Formats: sequence, structure tokens, C-alpha cells
Amino acid sequence: MRVALFHFPKTGGTSLHRFLAPLFDAAEICPERIRNFDRFTPEQLAGYSYFSAHMDFARLQLIPGPLYTITVLREPKARVLSLYHFWRAHSWQIIEARNLKGPRLAKEKGLLAFLRHRADGLPLDTDNFYARSLLGRHWSGPRGELVLSDEEALRVSMRNLLTIDTIGFTEDMPGLFAQVTRRLGVAMPEQMPWALSSQGWSDNPDLEPVEREEITPEIDAELDRLTRLDRVIYENARRMFPG
Repeated sequence: MRVALFHFPKTGGTSLHRFLAPLFDAAEICPERIRNFDRFTPEQLAGYSYFSAHMDFARLQLIPGPLYTITVLREPKARVLSLYHFWRAHSWQIIEARNLKGPRLAKEKGLLAFLRHRADGLPLDTDNFYARSLLGRHWSGPRGELVLSDEEALRVSMRNLLTIDTIGFTEDMPGLFAQVTRRLGVAMPEQMPWALSSQGWSDNPDLEPVEREEITPEIDAELDRLTRLDRVIYENARRMFPG
């Protein structure tokens, strides 16, 4: 079976990827892990059996079928906070060595300032990320802004989400793994393979402890604004796929 993991950052997708990848020979795994499937010809993409990337719906459609597609959603405010804290945990040494723009912004700014920032690639990773990723590049402006009304953006996002074969949730990873292993005909892992959870940061020399800020009313209002569409998508998906 050919498999594609539509990976939203900070949802637990890396844990799923690290479980799935060993099921395939190295030559069967597409090396693209971001979204640049455009650099491959359709014939090259057809030669791979496993895809796992931070992609959008338009890039997913570049992969020739048939495909078993999987994605993982997380409560949207929690996802944004997890992204900020993960980026902020990066050491200055690794930030400078790799010129990491997102982690540098998180390291420099408090949470409220980070959420309000409107340059340097933000708020592309925070502003209704599910909706924009599910719409794909054709429905975003040059800076990632939505060019549809909220109502139309939700309609198209949900339509595209429902083409994914298995939709799981960070809050129920065992349930997701049960669905995926059943579909692929493989055994459940003996232990859930949490790959990059904050519990393992102490073992990573590139990451440092992070003190969580209090969620003030101002911060919560910014999170509400940045997830207004994503919360509808997530809540609809939870109702439709209760596990």
C-alpha cells in the first residue's frame, strides 16, 4: 500500500512518521519532508510508496494515486502554544548555526508579541494553519493571507479534509495508531513512540528548558483570532470521527 502522511507541525505526526517509515525500504520513501513535491516529475513520485511532509492540499494532489492518506489534528490553541514553546526552547547556538527564523522570533519575543508579529514569515505558521494548509496555495495571497471569506474557507477546507482516509487526533494517539495499523495490517507498537514531546527535551542538546507564560486575557484573545477557523475545523472533525 502507498501511504501519504499529511503532517501538520506539532500534532504528533513525527511520532507516527517514525513508526511508519521502517515499514518501507529506504528507496521507497520520498525524501521530501517539507512541501516541495513540485521538484519531482509525476513519474518520480509514482516510484515512491511512502510520503511524509509538512505539505498543503495542493501539494498532496501532486502525488499520483492510489494513496492511503493520513493526517493528525490537535486542539488549535494547544498546537500554536506548543509550536511557540518548541521554537523558544531552541538554543541560541543552534538558531545561529542553522539560521532558524521561527525559533529566533520565539526566542526574542514574549508570547503576546510573537502572536501579534506580522513579518519574517509570521503569522503563516500560526494564523489558522489548518485552514490555509487544507485550502492550498491557490487560495492564499502572496503572504499567506486567505483570499476567501471565512465561510467559504471553512467550506472548502472541510471538503478537502474529508478526502483524507484516516483523520486522527493528538488527544487520542492510541486510537489513531489502532486505525492505521488495522488498515496497514501491521501490529500496534508495544509503546507509543512519542518522538519529540517536551518530556524528551532534556535529552536533546539543542533544546533548553522553557518557562510557560501565564495565558492572559490578551493572549487568549489573540489565540482566539488566530484559530477562529481551525477551531471549527477541529471541532467538526471531532464530532464526525469520535474514535
